[in-house]
Amino acid sequence: MAYSYHGPGMHVCSFHDADGQGEVNGRMYYWSFSERFGPLFTTANGRELRKQPGPKTYAWLAFERWHAARRAKQLMNAVSENDGNNA
Repeated sequence: MAYSYHGPGMHVCSFHDADGQGEVNGRMYYWSFSERFGPLFTTANGRELRKQPGPKTYAWLAFERWHAARRAKQLMNAVSENDGNNA
């Protein structure tokens, strides 16, 4: 997904690779993720949070868990694709 906003004296673009969500201590956190720029924390309906959470918050813990699982899945897919090419 990509969007662009033109405002007075600014041009903001966003290109993200995936949307994610995670739960820590019973609270849900949501984000849009870009491999290049990292996470942008959002509300449940995808609106950017006015204040992004700091790196030592539960939001980041939820994101780090999600990102580790995503990377593991990508690596497993790469290994299985490579195994198929060696047959």
